[in-house]
Amino acid sequence: MAAWLANVGEILERRAGEADPEERNTAATWAVRTRGLARRLNTAAATPFFEQVGEGPAQLMLSALYRRDAAYRRFYRLWQDMTLGLAAVFGDFLQMPLARTYDLYELWCFLRLVRAAAEEYGPDGLDVSNLFILDGAGGVTIAAGAVTVPVGNGYALCFQKQYREFWIEADRRGSFSRTMVPDVVVKKSGQPARLIVLDAKYRINEGLNESINSIHTYRDALVEEAGSGNVKGFVTAAYLLTPHIPELASDYRATQLPARLFHPEYRAAFRFGAVTLRPGMSSAELRQCLRTVVADATV
Repeated sequence: MAAWLANVGEILERRAGEADPEERNTAATWAVRTRGLARRLNTAAATPFFEQVGEGPAQLMLSALYRRDAAYRRFYRLWQDMTLGLAAVFGDFLQMPLARTYDLYELWCFLRLVRAAAEEYGPDGLDVSNLFILDGAGGVTIAAGAVTVPVGNGYALCFQKQYREFWIEADRRGSFSRTMVPDVVVKKSGQPARLIVLDAKYRINEGLNESINSIHTYRDALVEEAGSGNVKGFVTAAYLLTPHIPELASDYRATQLPARLFHPEYRAAFRFGAVTLRPGMSSAELRQCLRTVVADATV
């Protein structure tokens, strides 16, 4: 606050050079006042009374004056809802804090891919028994962690599956460093078994550039131990899932990041990149997204 008042004083002092005498006098007067207030605040902050006072988040309080105004009361309740969760902003049933929208996006991506796979491969191989949990009152809850859903055609979708160190796993498949939990995994049974890692990122534009490290890590650190004792990677492909819509050039080498990650030639060549998955996409578009990922990773 003291720094802000000092800056205001400087601005007002520059305004004091204007031609209008009345405005010049007013600006000069308030320049002296704001600088005086800044000095008083700095002096007060240096007293023993404020020695143990630290910086903390600002707290919005509803004063007696605001309580008498209906518009301010509505604003205050809206602010509380946005702090605690979506609540009355979009419906009490969501109960999802705005600061953790990415959690909602991760679960949404998984559920939409399960639906797309069911439509793509048919309902015969679909098994959602692990996806829903029944409680004693007869309610149904979606399992939001470490769940595997067979979707047919030899594929299974896993949400937040944990991969511990490979030497402690029964199938000798896992991480060679620390426990890793990719958002979504597409598994294909058979020999060799295929694994596609999908990392959901609720980011667009330049924010996606920072997300590349995560799929690099999953692709490189997840390994399996063969009977001979040799260790090799078993991730076939790794992609980001994001609501970003890129603008692509004809050649991926001429396309700047993050759009390069979406280029079909880039994904097919490196089995690495990004796929657009955003709310509002049709069922046909979601199925095409699933086909793209599977095709890139199995050619």
